[in-house]
Formats: sequence, structure tokens, C-alpha cells
Amino acid sequence: MITSLFLLSIGIFILIKGSDFFVDGATSIARIVRIPLIVIGLTIVAFATSAPEILVSFVAAMNDESDLAIGNAIGSNTANIALVLGSMAIVRSVPMKSSALKKLVKNLLIISFLMIIPFFDNVITRIEGQVILFGFFLTMLWLVKYSIDMSKKSDIDDKYLRDQSLASQSILSVSDSIFCLSIGLFLLFYGADVVVIYAVDIAQSLKISETIIGITIIAIGTSLPELSVSITSALKGQHGLAVGNIIGSNIFNLLAVIGLGTAISPAYLQEDIFNIHLMLMLSLTLVIFFITFRKNDAISRHEGFLLLLTFLAYMGYIILTN
Repeated sequence: MITSLFLLSIGIFILIKGSDFFVDGATSIARIVRIPLIVIGLTIVAFATSAPEILVSFVAAMNDESDLAIGNAIGSNTANIALVLGSMAIVRSVPMKSSALKKLVKNLLIISFLMIIPFFDNVITRIEGQVILFGFFLTMLWLVKYSIDMSKKSDIDDKYLRDQSLASQSILSVSDSIFCLSIGLFLLFYGADVVVIYAVDIAQSLKISETIIGITIIAIGTSLPELSVSITSALKGQHGLAVGNIIGSNIFNLLAVIGLGTAISPAYLQEDIFNIHLMLMLSLTLVIFFITFRKNDAISRHEGFLLLLTFLAYMGYIILTN
């Protein structure tokens, strides 16, 4: 138990250092090629930090357990908004005033509500999974095109499109940037793996059921790269990278993770997946949508605290009901 706690602490430290390397590499490359950080966060960083969920989805599907992949995707999206974005806002209020961000949040909301359709009968067939996966590829084509269009803009009033030009921070060389990205990515995945392994070990030592471990620790564990990268980005004032990472990761989770898992193996779901877990994820996405489009378009620290409190209450509910 004590050894597991020590190794868990080491894993968290590795995760933090990995995110630091990764953010430095990503922001330097963004400045070198003059690409807005929100573009980097929305594509490269989002894909990288969603890789644990995608890996879990593939492995689960190959073992005819696609429902685990779906639970992981929904749980990770809930964690990304309530845990990651909430923690970011507690560290430093998150500005949401951006025409680019408004469009991205609107598209995330549309995708989230469209994903209700395959959940109606509590079964997601392989054909439905293949349609979702096809939707992912279409969305990726749109994201790439939209990212290229955004990179050509120079709207000085849009912080998310101009934050790549901050002169107060040094720019690494191309080779150093790639090295930082590579080392950071390795440490992120290794750190997340260590954290999940020893968190599960601690939970089993405390005689917590494996169902609760899967719903809570695995979902949180696969969201640790997003959490680490986003908080590090927020501390560095790189909100475009952090928020782009969260939006991109949530899109990846809904389309790539669920689509890949169910395209390989159909998923048979419990009723509470739709009634509780999916509805909470949709509700949190709606909250972010309304925050983005209101006049005071920023997530304040007390709102971040409420988001985090919602996540903790959700985890408490899962533990009590299981």
C-alpha cells in the first residue's frame, strides 16, 4: 500500500514534467510556423491526449467489451469539462471571448446531441459504430480545413488567434521543439499509465469493486494527460492551447473512441448510461455553450469551483450507487 502510494506520487510527478515539456514544444512550434495555439490544441495536442481513450477503446472492443469504451468516452468527456476545465478556472479564470472558440463549442454541442440517437435503444450496433467512425473522418477533414483558415487570420481582438505571438516567452529551435514534444508525449503516456496502475492497486487494496475502479479511476486516468496539459497551459497563459485541447479531445472521444469500439464490436448498455451519465455530459456541454455565448464570456474561479464540485458529487454518486 505504501509502495503503491509512493509510485503513484512518482507517476503524477512524471505526468507534470511531461506536460511541461509537451506545452513548451507545442507553443514553440506554433510560434515558429505562426499557427494559433488553439489550432495546435484542437488537432495535434487533442489527438495526443485522447490516445489513451482510443487505446482503451480498441483493446476493449477486441475483447468484446465495447461498453467499457463507451463508458470511458462519456466519463472522460465529463471529466474534461468538470474536472479539467473546472481546475483550469480555479488556477486562473479562463477567457472564452473568441469567434473561433464560439464556432468550435457550437460544433461540439451539435455533435454531442447527435450522439444521443444511437443511445436510444441502449444498443450501438457495428453499423452504427461505422457511421460514427465515418462521421469522425468527416469532422477531421472539417477541423483541418478550419484550422488552416484560422491560421491565416490575424484578428488582434481575438486572443485565441493571436496568443502565438507573445514576445515575453522564448521560442525553441525546431529540433528542440520536436525533442520537447517527443519527450513530453512519452512522459505523458508513461506517467498516466503508472498513475492508473497504482491507483487501481490502491483501490483493490481498499477492497473497492472493479466496477467502480473502471468508471472512476480509468476514466479519470485516461483524462490525466488533458488535465496536466491544460493546467500547465493555463499557468503559462496559453488558454488557446488548453481550451482547444479540451474541445478537440471531447470531439475525438465521442466520434473516434465510441466509433472505433462499436465498429469492431457492438455495445449493449445499461439504462443508466443514457439516463444519467450521457445526460450529465450533455448538460455540462450546454453549460460551456452558454458561458461561451454570454456577455461576460469567461469562466470565473467560482464557476470553476462549481464545475469541480459537480464532478466530485458525480463521483460520489457513482460510488454510493455501486
